[in-house]
Amino acid sequence: MEITNIWDARFLFELLKNGFLLAGGVYVWWTTRNRATSTAIREVHIRLDEVDKHVSRLEQTLENRPGFSEIDKLCGEMAGMNRSVGELAMQVQASNQLLNRLHEYLLTEKGNR
Repeated sequence: MEITNIWDARFLFELLKNGFLLAGGVYVWWTTRNRATSTAIREVHIRLDEVDKHVSRLEQTLENRPGFSEIDKLCGEMAGMNRSVGELAMQVQASNQLLNRLHEYLLTEKGNR
């Protein structure tokens, strides 16, 4: 390519300059398109704080739940209470039978008088 006059040289210079600027702009855009901004970092920190609070609440809830030994102990206590209620039911039934006999006796005695 032979340069014949100053206008051709200037045109070629402008063309190369604009091509270089375009390539530089594309490079800058390409390298910074996924770069984290301060607002994005702040949003991530806020989300991390929320997740941390949620995990802390879950850990606290899990720590306060009864374990297998406590559940077994509770089942044993409930079985004992069930036996006690059964004994009370038997006593109430016996008292009810006695009361029915007494009622029958009083009805028959009053009828005989």
